[in-house]
Amino acid sequence: MNPKIVSKIHSIDFEYDHEYDLIGIHSILADYRMAYFLNKTLNIQLKRNKEDLDYLSKNCSFPLFTFDDDSAFISWSLIANKFVFTEDVSSKRSNLFQEETKISYLIPEKKMTDYFIKISGLKDADELSKTLFNINKINNIIASYAIDPMDLRSRDNLIF
Repeated sequence: MNPKIVSKIHSIDFEYDHEYDLIGIHSILADYRMAYFLNKTLNIQLKRNKEDLDYLSKNCSFPLFTFDDDSAFISWSLIANKFVFTEDVSSKRSNLFQEETKISYLIPEKKMTDYFIKISGLKDADELSKTLFNINKINNIIASYAIDPMDLRSRDNLIF
């Protein structure tokens, strides 16, 4: 008798949970001023984290502001979408300058978006609409709008 050897391969697929509301903002405000105006308008208390959101593979980091409203069970996060840095290009002979300014994006498919607000725990779409209405009243905010995280290819960059 010749026993048959049967081997099975099992794999586990893991999908991150994207159960939050996401708002995109177009604005010329600096990150600390954006947090200030959002705090004032939305009656929240965003504070800058001691640690930025670092992506060592891309050699960039994004400032992160957070607030956990324990009484309403809502978590707020404000994060910039753009990281501007200079790169030494002195070794390239075709360039007149020693440094070149470059931009890395947290969500590359949304290059025109300056900031994202990630909100976990909103009860319904009316709360999101009211939040968007109030954000759009802030001076120097050009536009704010809801974004479906599942439509973003790089949505896992928003897991923090």
